[in-house]
Amino acid sequence: MITHVALLKPKFETTPYEMQQVLAQVQVLQQQIPGILDVQVGENLSVSHQGYSYGFIMHFIDAEHLKAYAPHPAHRVISDEIRRVSSHVIDFDL
Repeated sequence: MITHVALLKPKFETTPYEMQQVLAQVQVLQQQIPGILDVQVGENLSVSHQGYSYGFIMHFIDAEHLKAYAPHPAHRVISDEIRRVSSHVIDFDL
């Protein structure tokens, strides 16, 4: 199993509602992209988040499914949305 973590730092003008809408779209990817076992999304509860106040975690069957995730059309749409509302994004895969 491979875990994909994304930490999102919203742009100053991005509202909490916009972030919630984007994260809801991320959650739907589990039904659209093969190999995603689980998706968790939400607001960072840590007080030392350094501005990365939202994020998501995905669990993939294996590295091949993670590799197929990035070019998938459904991911590309949400990736554009994430970049629209975020000033910085950190991806971390284990």
